Amino acid sequence: MSTTSQKIGTTELLFRCAEQMGLEPSWLSPQGPFAIKTAGGEQYINFARSPLNSHVGSSLAKDKYLTRLILERHKLQNIPFARPRTQAQAAAFLKTHGKIIAKPVHGAGAHDIHIITSVEQLEQLSVSRYILEQYIAGREMRYLVLNSSVIGVHQSVYGTSVQADRALQRISYPQDTWDATLVESSIYIAQALGLKFAAVDYLIDSSGDSHILEVNTSPGLKWFHAPSSGPAVDVARLFFEAMLADNTSTITTFAV
Repeated sequence: MSTTSQKIGTTELLFRCAEQMGLEPSWLSPQGPFAIKTAGGEQYINFARSPLNSHVGSSLAKDKYLTRLILERHKLQNIPFARPRTQAQAAAFLKTHGKIIAKPVHGAGAHDIHIITSVEQLEQLSVSRYILEQYIAGREMRYLVLNSSVIGVHQSVYGTSVQADRALQRISYPQDTWDATLVESSIYIAQALGLKFAAVDYLIDSSGDSHILEVNTSPGLKWFHAPSSGPAVDVARLFFEAMLADNTSTITTFAV
């Protein structure tokens, strides 16, 4: 298995993998999209959307509120949530749960996320742009799904606060330690959203109960190739193999 000890960005990682696979990659712009040669002609790799996922599935998963609604319809391990239109609605949700998190509805990564414990903090936000969720402390686990199989699992260790500028560690778990219930749940969630490729993130609380944190349709690959500890997974090669086997694939893109 090809791995790298350097935690390079996902696009560069994919480019190097394409070189190793003889796909003759060439940059369209410096460190931006690149082209590969396939039996069907030329295809393009960027960093925002996977061709293995339908347009509908990708758009649903990128909207955090719609994702929560779908999880609720399927009676999955959802986190209590609200999409407030007014400050009064946001304040009522805060009063119910005491400590909440505000996330941009269309945000990505850990950007513009706020831990809220007071009405004064809410008043500093344009709450209609955010989804509010109950704050739940716990371990964050990521299950990576490709074509209805889990291909990698790791724990994200951030420290004490999602708002802090802190060093990230990703601890990769051997397959024989994966939680079978979360494996099954992750595959089901991906299928429910129409996704062939997705990362399903969970919070595991102090009681051992799991809560779905989010679904990511363009997860970075570097931590699977070069985890802080634990087994590496050659996700880039697995993805290319799946993409080349899918005759409908024409363009692939990824998060850095």
